[in-house]
Amino acid sequence: MDKLIYEFPPRLSRSEKQAKALHDLQEHQKFRRQMYKNLILAGVIFALSLLVKPVLIKILLILIAAGNAAVGALIYRFYSLSRDTSLYTRIYDNRLEHCQRVGLTGDKLHITLYYSDISSSRQDNRGRLIVSLGTQEKSFCERETKQGDKKGEDMGSTITLRFADTPSKLTLIEKMHEQIKYPKKQYNVISDEDDYYSDEDMKWDSLHKHGL
Repeated sequence: MDKLIYEFPPRLSRSEKQAKALHDLQEHQKFRRQMYKNLILAGVIFALSLLVKPVLIKILLILIAAGNAAVGALIYRFYSLSRDTSLYTRIYDNRLEHCQRVGLTGDKLHITLYYSDISSSRQDNRGRLIVSLGTQEKSFCERETKQGDKKGEDMGSTITLRFADTPSKLTLIEKMHEQIKYPKKQYNVISDEDDYYSDEDMKWDSLHKHGL
């Protein structure tokens, strides 16, 4: 039987689920209030633009109003996507099962990635995990539309993984780096031989503090 190394979202008890639901509701209300504030501010700025006569100032105020409305809506949208409970990551000893959003369309990718198909992996400058596939013998991917329809998706030679929680990525990098062919950093280890002190050294550093 395949060994489960890490799972997100974690399995919670009934009391933990109730506490999480209450916390999520409070967070949702906070972001919704922030969105309404942005929209109200955008409305006020737009109303002021109607009272201003200079054309350049009028256009500038309209752009500021549109920007405020767009920022409020986008922040709320990104928050909603980040709290999507249908997203998951399950890390096994031989494969990764992962679900992530595709842009803002509402579509989802269901990815089953076997470590034996991986040739290398790395992180990009946005912290996403880029996995290169040497073969695709076992791994596969499905796209699920907002309506719930599913169809196979070509994974190509590389696939970009975005995680809903940071510990999922850290578990892969720290515990499964050999399996996913991730370049693990090697640190120099100072041995007793490297730390040798001569008699002359001990005259000025009798406490062996290396000059600190």
